Amino acid sequence: MRREILISELLSEVRVAVVEDGKLAELWIDVPGRQRLVGAIYLARVKRIVQGINAAFLDLGLDQDAFLHFSDVAESLGERSAEDAEEPAPETAAHSLGQKTRPVKANGKTRSYPVFWTRRAGKVLIPLRTGQKVLVQVMRDAYAEKGVRVTTHVTIPGHYFVLAPFEEGIGVSQKISDEEERRRLRRIVRSLLPAECGCIVRTAAQGQSEEVLRRELQWLLEEWRRIERQARRGRSPQLLRPEDPIYIEALREFLTPEVVRILADSRTIYRELRQYLTRLAPEMLPRLELYTDKEPLFDRFGIEAEVARLYQRRVPLPSGGSLVIDHTEAMVVIDVNTGRGMSDPSQEINALRTNLEAAREIARQVRLRDIGGMVLVDFIDLQQEKHRQMVYDELKQELARDRAKTVVYPMTYLGILVFTRQRVGRNILEKLTEPCPTCQGSGRIYVAAVLLNSLERWLQNFRTHSREWRLLLQVHPHVAEELTRGLFSRRLRLMLRYRVWLRLQPEPRLPVSQFRCISLRRQRDITDEYRS
Repeated sequence: MRREILISELLSEVRVAVVEDGKLAELWIDVPGRQRLVGAIYLARVKRIVQGINAAFLDLGLDQDAFLHFSDVAESLGERSAEDAEEPAPETAAHSLGQKTRPVKANGKTRSYPVFWTRRAGKVLIPLRTGQKVLVQVMRDAYAEKGVRVTTHVTIPGHYFVLAPFEEGIGVSQKISDEEERRRLRRIVRSLLPAECGCIVRTAAQGQSEEVLRRELQWLLEEWRRIERQARRGRSPQLLRPEDPIYIEALREFLTPEVVRILADSRTIYRELRQYLTRLAPEMLPRLELYTDKEPLFDRFGIEAEVARLYQRRVPLPSGGSLVIDHTEAMVVIDVNTGRGMSDPSQEINALRTNLEAAREIARQVRLRDIGGMVLVDFIDLQQEKHRQMVYDELKQELARDRAKTVVYPMTYLGILVFTRQRVGRNILEKLTEPCPTCQGSGRIYVAAVLLNSLERWLQNFRTHSREWRLLLQVHPHVAEELTRGLFSRRLRLMLRYRVWLRLQPEPRLPVSQFRCISLRRQRDITDEYRS
């Protein structure tokens, strides 16, 4: 498989596209004003324990309290808990709610801790109390009305290893099948890792030299010691380690021998990537390139058109059929529609062909759009059980390529199939849209930043193909306000960057999602002329 990583930066947006065999496979977008939290490490404080739902709510300093399920609490937490925790007030103590607790005596004090019951382990004591400082890591971003979900199983990911400071043992990726290589990797890690730390060896470590592996593991240990020092002298709530920028995370996840090229159109990002590769994988430096052509990077590789289709509700299939993707509060529903023109006279064969195409495209779309949670698919009805099994197997095989964990359930006689996909962050729709103020939330509009980024891409194309420099820009007043906000406004930065004069004209009749550019020299609308 041939893989390319394309990184494009605008004034307030960074996008990473992963292209596999010439086709867009994954798209990551860093949206302004929407902080990336998954992977961030916080020093939090327990606000309340609700034993009825086997969970605690923690203050991270965010707008919403974080959710910590008892199953995500490490057993070693009690040994490393801070001593400055407050005793829970009688009305907030777990036992006052009729819930089961267990008294524990430590350092001359007796405290009551909640008990969590599991089928596998029976009763498990949860070492949490109100006011306690806890070191946690965000494992799922906030979505809808739910806050972030956190865990005390803190890890620091690298390209070759995942350091687990509070765990024991050394795990090796199951994709490394050579037993001798597995023993070699364990031996290297064991010689470097402190006794109290655990580690997971990732697939990328296979075949790497001891010096390369030693260099990264030492860096991970130094990073952990820095976090420990900051946590000891810090006050909660506090952010101890933010998640890496998306372009660093993309390299960490996708940097394999299959990567033939890494292209970045920003000198700043290029320098950061160069530093990262110099420390991690110097042999990959020749594959890193700075893109300097005038034509926008995503336009050059045909990515922009594919990205635009990600916002659409209807997705066409090769045979003429289509997918219709709808988001609800509880799940995502995908309807498979047949096309008008069918090449085979048999209705069953036509339905099977369309369903197989749909299965492949569904696996691609959920990965591109980062759809998580429950997904219900309404396939075209199939009469034969063997054909339903074929569609099930095809979807399961395609989803197996996904980095996120998926579970697929068999198709029913009515053609309904349900699968779940691990939810980590917001999907594309949640990232790039917001509730519409006009229809009170029954529909959605793009955030102003999305339109402004479209405008910037238009200006990139305009500057590449035109020598004009004076334009009249018509936008909705809401967008005009965003363009002129601040002393060094977005409008001013666009004019300086693209060497063009923009005379701004608010136009209330223009939709919020559209803009219009008029040439002052030619006195006509040239918006479509330079659209990507």
